Amino acid sequence: MNKRTIAVALGAAALAVPAAAVAQSGHANGKPKHAAKAHDKGGHKAKRSKTVNFVFKGTFTAPGTVAISSGNAHVRKGGFVGQEVDFDLAQAKIVADDTNADGKVDAGDVTDGDKVLVQARVTRGTKYAAPVDGAVATALAARKLVDQTHPSEDEATPAPNQP
Repeated sequence: MNKRTIAVALGAAALAVPAAAVAQSGHANGKPKHAAKAHDKGGHKAKRSKTVNFVFKGTFTAPGTVAISSGNAHVRKGGFVGQEVDFDLAQAKIVADDTNADGKVDAGDVTDGDKVLVQARVTRGTKYAAPVDGAVATALAARKLVDQTHPSEDEATPAPNQP
């Protein structure tokens, strides 16, 4: 073979390669389109609304009521700061000292004027709704109440320094 034949063969091969690269293999087309199916009514469930942890800080004023002075971003954006909010403490974990000496720690151990921290799982974006005249305000279900004025004995004792 002479050099001219080899050059022509390489030139033809170089022109054929881009043409083969442009051809579609059919593998990257995704799922094929099907005719629209009739959907049954009521087959889709609504998405659950997401809940987030609201951390309220304030002063305990009455059984289950806290005057909010600060909180995390959800509390501040919801307009709870400066308001009195009712909490349902039935299922809440109470972290406090046994001030009434009845042998158990419950909501009765938290007294008026105590600084408290309340955690509640509430739907994201919840805003403060002032109670309408004559109606009782809806209580938020508290997850945890921490009495910062009378901390529990476990938290009050400092840990010994380790050498």
